Amino acid sequence: MAGIESFDDVHALEERELKTLLDEGHPEQRVWAIWALALRSTLDASALASRREPDAGVRRNLAVVLAGHGHYDLLVALANRDPAPEVRAAAMQLVVRLAIDGALASVHVTERALKDSAEVRVAVLGCIAEHSPTWVVDLAERMLGDREGEVRYEAFEALLRAGRMPPALMWLEEASEADARLALVRWSGRGDLRGCAEALAGSSRRLRNLFVDSVRAATWHDLAPVIGHDPVLIRALAGRNRSAFEQVPLAVLVRAAIKDSSDTWIMLIRDRLAALDAPDEVAHVLPEYRDVCSRRIADLDTQVAKLRGQNDDAADSEANMLEDLRLAFEHALDHTSRLLVH
Repeated sequence: MAGIESFDDVHALEERELKTLLDEGHPEQRVWAIWALALRSTLDASALASRREPDAGVRRNLAVVLAGHGHYDLLVALANRDPAPEVRAAAMQLVVRLAIDGALASVHVTERALKDSAEVRVAVLGCIAEHSPTWVVDLAERMLGDREGEVRYEAFEALLRAGRMPPALMWLEEASEADARLALVRWSGRGDLRGCAEALAGSSRRLRNLFVDSVRAATWHDLAPVIGHDPVLIRALAGRNRSAFEQVPLAVLVRAAIKDSSDTWIMLIRDRLAALDAPDEVAHVLPEYRDVCSRRIADLDTQVAKLRGQNDDAADSEANMLEDLRLAFEHALDHTSRLLVH
């Protein structure tokens, strides 16, 4: 509307003119109209009336005033039309809560949430909790594909709070490494590290490896569900925690050694087998591990024989190293056999 250039101009209008301005004015005129209408409709407007043209911080407070006095139409207008995204976000957060409680129609949220600024979308997502209605949780699932990384992460968090785990974990699987790592760092940093690990237990090795690499303090107790008997992930844990091999149960190390063709496990397993007086929790894996040791000793005997036949200093040096390795496997085999006849 022409001739309106300040809040004072708007403040002098009649209520009918203010409502017309609210529908047809420029963004700043609509904000002034909302403010003027709020002043007239508030039961105790003394604090507001002391101000003139409201800045963004004041307009955020205005949203609370409007919600508190039940002027939901003005609140929705503020959420939709204010020129400042932080004000729209504050107002929309109240609109979402009112819609969740049934005081406003959900359409006031669904028509704006996916179209407005990132600040507004994040504000909507922040309202989602464990028992939120389906319509708002569906919004969070749609925002997993948002163009803004912060919105995608907040959507992931909202789905976790709402208990809709499958799409949240699917997003993590498909997310870029940067997105997935940021989400895992924040998620694991909330305190329930074991719970996070249990939720990720069935995920891909890639995602579980990222999780092990992302936590602040990596311990076997917390991360066992995502590591299992996977030798790659046990090594990843050891890379984060020097005492990890001491924390990992011997049965888990033995299973990892059975899966992995590497000889790097032998010293760890041999020494811990030697310290056992009874098979206890490793009894069920010892027969298979005994077979692994026997086959490896036979392979090493073959390799050593070939090297000794070369009559070469370098070959003899390699044969000596293999004989030392064979001795370690032989000791492990002896301890395994001892425990099996215990």
